[in-house]
Amino acid sequence: MSIRQVARAAAVVALFGILSRVLGFVREIVLAGVYGATADTDALVNALFVVNTVAAVLLYVLTTLMIPIFQQERAQNGAESAWGLLWAIAGWIGMGLVIVTGIVAIFPEFFMWFFDMGPERTAIGAELLRVMAPALMLQGFSAMFTAILQVHGRFAGPAAVGVAFNAGILVGVILGAGTLGITAAAWGVTLGAVLQVVLQLPQFIRESRAGGGLRVAFAHPRLGSVAMLAIPVAAASLLQQVNSFTDKLFASSLEAGRNAALSFASALGSAPRTVLLFPLLTPLFPLIARYFAESRKDQGVDAFRRAAGILALVAIPISILIAIGASEIAQVTFGRGKCDAACVAEISAPLAFYGIAVWGAFIGYLLNRTLSAGNHAREIMVATIITVVLTIGLDLVFLGPLQQAGLALASAIAIYVNTAITLWFLRRRTPQLSLRMLARQQGRILAAGIVAGAVALIPAFLMPTDTGTFAGALAWLAVVSLVGGIVFVVCARTLAPREFADARSSLRNLSFSRRR
Repeated sequence: MSIRQVARAAAVVALFGILSRVLGFVREIVLAGVYGATADTDALVNALFVVNTVAAVLLYVLTTLMIPIFQQERAQNGAESAWGLLWAIAGWIGMGLVIVTGIVAIFPEFFMWFFDMGPERTAIGAELLRVMAPALMLQGFSAMFTAILQVHGRFAGPAAVGVAFNAGILVGVILGAGTLGITAAAWGVTLGAVLQVVLQLPQFIRESRAGGGLRVAFAHPRLGSVAMLAIPVAAASLLQQVNSFTDKLFASSLEAGRNAALSFASALGSAPRTVLLFPLLTPLFPLIARYFAESRKDQGVDAFRRAAGILALVAIPISILIAIGASEIAQVTFGRGKCDAACVAEISAPLAFYGIAVWGAFIGYLLNRTLSAGNHAREIMVATIITVVLTIGLDLVFLGPLQQAGLALASAIAIYVNTAITLWFLRRRTPQLSLRMLARQQGRILAAGIVAGAVALIPAFLMPTDTGTFAGALAWLAVVSLVGGIVFVVCARTLAPREFADARSSLRNLSFSRRR
């Protein structure tokens, strides 16, 4: 895949990522407006967590393993054997999804018991989970389609599944809330999962013809080794879900509304990853995986270095902007209706720490993907275990003095620790990677960001504008972004000319005027 093709694929994924996130916000607004904050919505959120957790773990495992495994099998034993391995993996996963879905549909009370919501909400959640159970299986099939399509450089269909899922929930609520109540949202979840499968199925069928057509298989000579590789990857993904759960658990012990504030801040802090990070690395991952599969580690390391430079050029100014403008960003985004000044303050405190973590999250995700490309899942699992334990420990330390902001600070520290650990593992596995060169690259870009942030604050401090209003906060952000952006471009062009040239080349290649 060429740089032009990577850039185009990144633009497609970015577009659908933005649409999905916008629909996700609209979905939350509609759910709150129709059902409010009640026992019903508590039960809905927890039931949806069960469905989405299974789908998230499966998607992570499949996209992490299928791409490098297919590339390696094709390079070593040919395309026919590679497709046979994919069909064997799909056969076992499909059978497992059917079994798990049946268990969830028959015994939903068991899964809702873990949330300790009391008998009334547990009963409501169990009924909603029974309605959503097919969505668990369908989202699993969608995850398989996503992985197989990405193996072959098809990103548009997989990128649009979030849009389809959120659209299904909105349709279910709008059409059925008046007669079905909260159950309409559960049916909307199932409808959204159906739309995910329908969206990808035609393209999946076309791509499968290259592998001899659709077929059911359960055996392959290397299926056992793949299963062994999947164990640490699945464990790492499950551990990541543990951190999400403990954050919600600890935040729920605080005053009412603090958990929501943390959730809003987390949504804003993770937005750069959804809109910018995933679009770039989704099409780039198969390229790096192919280099490692074909024993071209020098080219793989070069692709990693160039990607790290581009990611730093994007992530560092975003980190600095969110950190210094957290209050203004929270005001512009949420400062209306029932979210008064106190609400904005509760959101902005953790948002500042989430902003600081953006740079580490970008580079850490690149390191994670690069280790996955080399089939080093055990190292990823070890790094994840250390990070999860560290995060929980820091949560307990910071929760008392900093409230929900302490949970965000714990996450930020853990992200940079995880990045350091995975970088150390990658250096051990790939001696071609120069840590000194990488540090100089990132340091030059960080210096440009610090200078830009400091200069941008000068006119911002001189502005006689009330940043406690929407207009004032927006004006403040506009001035800081404009001045800081100009200074950052000038500094980055001077301090990191090679990385700046790579970024400019990527931007030029985002044109859709020519065919692939």
